[in-house]
Amino acid sequence: MHSIQIHKVIGLIISAFYLIGVWHRGDKPTVKEIRMKLFYCIYYLLFLLSSVVGAITNERKDESIFLTELSMGLTVVAVNLWLLICKQSEILNLLNRICVFSIRNEDDHLNYNAKLRGFIKFVFIFVIATTVAGSLTTVVLPFLGSEKTLFIKIAFPLDYESSVTTLWIATAFLVTEIVFTITFAIFSVIIWYLLMVCALRYKVLGSELKNLRRISENKNVKMTETQQEITLFEDLKTSIKAHLHLRELVNDVELFFSDLFFIQFGTSGLSICGSIYCLAFDVGDNLLERFVHLFVAFYFISQLFMITYFGNEIMLSSNRLSYCLYESDWYNQPQSTKKCIIIFGEYLQQPQTLVIGKLYPLTLETFTRILNSAYSMFNILKSFQ
Repeated sequence: MHSIQIHKVIGLIISAFYLIGVWHRGDKPTVKEIRMKLFYCIYYLLFLLSSVVGAITNERKDESIFLTELSMGLTVVAVNLWLLICKQSEILNLLNRICVFSIRNEDDHLNYNAKLRGFIKFVFIFVIATTVAGSLTTVVLPFLGSEKTLFIKIAFPLDYESSVTTLWIATAFLVTEIVFTITFAIFSVIIWYLLMVCALRYKVLGSELKNLRRISENKNVKMTETQQEITLFEDLKTSIKAHLHLRELVNDVELFFSDLFFIQFGTSGLSICGSIYCLAFDVGDNLLERFVHLFVAFYFISQLFMITYFGNEIMLSSNRLSYCLYESDWYNQPQSTKKCIIIFGEYLQQPQTLVIGKLYPLTLETFTRILNSAYSMFNILKSFQ
């Protein structure tokens, strides 16, 4: 028996949320912690507001498209911030219920750890790329050329183009907002982690169903054939309860993140379209600006791909359970056990699919549909070029 706990990288992210004051440590937040939460909300909403106003008032069509794209991304991050601040206990409860469990088989434990290591590697790449791009955008680009200005032409109450002091103030505002955006966007890693563990737990359950006979024979105590049949039946009941529990956990994840996923589906296509438009028509004065447009496309595509990929894995893993059950030694069991296995197998033929907004399944098919819609919108924009 192998005990699985929350991964240490996810633990570090949780500790960071406590450290910066987004989460409180006690049962209820103190007055100081409430003030810190209000500061994050108000200060970040100012960034979103400045981006929206900048997109409306900007005279250049290309920059207006980019700011519109940025505003949609900031909206998603703002929802992340709202979940972090208002749903702390629910998030921690989901992590403890889903990510803390036991694996009986050694091979299943090794496969679980191998999948987890691959996921953590991608997390490091995602965080490093986000941090580097944010640093280039706010620190390098404004002071790269002879003209000192902000790369992101957000609306700002002071004239930062005619005063160096005002430019430094606007840059400080933009730098801090980008840092907050990166920090709050990292919450997506926790969402991916929850979805991934749900998919892996379905795979572990499928392996246990496939090896029901072997599990009953691997008991330390020598048993007769009748005792082995009784033990297998008990293991089958345990697997049925585990499946019902896991299905309930996945439903809770779907219900909790449904609104966030719906917003991501609604904004990702437009955001990807805007970034590809900026790249195709060479919107930007230098190479680094084009790199930022490329990163924006990578960011939104990776966000969309990760949730649909793990949602697709949940559907496929749950769909394989019936095949795994029938691969066990069920035909050599007593008639009563075979009846239970057949009924359970029929129930397992209905895979679990996460449906967002009662319209969009969280699968790779939805991912390709959104990319196709982004391409269609790009062609519409191109016709006005």
